[in-house]
Order: sequence, then structure tokens, then C-alpha cells
Amino acid sequence: MDIKKQKTKLRKAILEQRNHLTATYRAETSQTISTSLLGLDSFQQSNVIAAYISFGSEFQTDTVIDAALRLGKTIVLPKIEPVGRALSFRTFSGKFDELLSGRWGIPEPNPEKSEVIDYSQIEFIIVPGVAFSEQGVRLGYGGGYYDSVISKLPQSSATVAPTFPIQVVPEVPCEAHDLKVDLLITT
Repeated sequence: MDIKKQKTKLRKAILEQRNHLTATYRAETSQTISTSLLGLDSFQQSNVIAAYISFGSEFQTDTVIDAALRLGKTIVLPKIEPVGRALSFRTFSGKFDELLSGRWGIPEPNPEKSEVIDYSQIEFIIVPGVAFSEQGVRLGYGGGYYDSVISKLPQSSATVAPTFPIQVVPEVPCEAHDLKVDLLITT
């Protein structure tokens, strides 16, 4: 089986499992993972934190975003740009009425109410994904957006993936463009 088919098969299997997790389990596990993430030195020492608004059955980012804003950190969220299949990161004040429904219905910053932040300013990034190996190899949703972002971040930026235990697998099919995250946080 070629690598693209392996990725598709694993993506489908993990998403099916994740979608069957109860809302209570996702909320409680997300809270436990958030506590660990918030305690990281790399998080505490960072001023500009890239996050995402949770979608579907993903790890729930709201606790981390709220805590970062309370601590006076700058939160930036991804926006899919219409040209070039790229993500920009834009400031987020914590007001959900400043978000628009983007591609696939994923909430993203309104360009009229946010500023673009250069990748070079991002010190800590919370990376979404479908599956991860214990070594941090990531299987995303298939668009390549975050591989591109990670490749453009300063080497000093911390790339962290909060993930439910079912998303950590022994091996993730990997191609040359697939980049690892620095740290997985799970329960």
C-alpha cells in the first residue's frame, strides 16, 4: 500500500475513534491536558502563542486560550488565505464575535478586526493533528498547512500537540515534507 493510502486509512480510523469519544470525556481530558500545557516553561516564557479554535471532536483549546489571554499573552489564530494554500496567523482578543466561519466551517479571525503576525514572532504553537507517533511524527488532516507553518517558524519556537491518548499510535506514515512536533501532551 502506498504512503498516501496508508495515511488516508490511518486518518479515517483515528477520526472515527475520536468522533466516538463522549463530550464529557473530551472535556475532562482536554482540561487535564490543558493543565499540563499551561505548566510548561516554554508556554510560560512565551509572549506570542499560536493556537486554534477547536473544531468537531478535537482537543478543546478554550481553557488554554483563556488562560493565555488572562496572563497578557498575545494569542494568534490561523486563517486560511485564499491564495497559495497558506495559513496566516492573526491576533485574537478572545471575543468570539470577531471570528468568521472559514473553510470547512472552522472559526478564524476576521481580517477587519485582527492583525497579521509574522511567523518569526510565534514563540509557542499549539498544533492540531489526527494522529501522532510517540516520537512526534504528525498526521494532519491532509492539507499540508501545518507542515508549511512549522517549516517557517524560528528554531526556538516550541511546537506542541495536545492530543487524546487514542491519537498516539506506534507509527505514522511519513513523507519528506512531514514535520515532527517537539512535544506531545496527553494523559
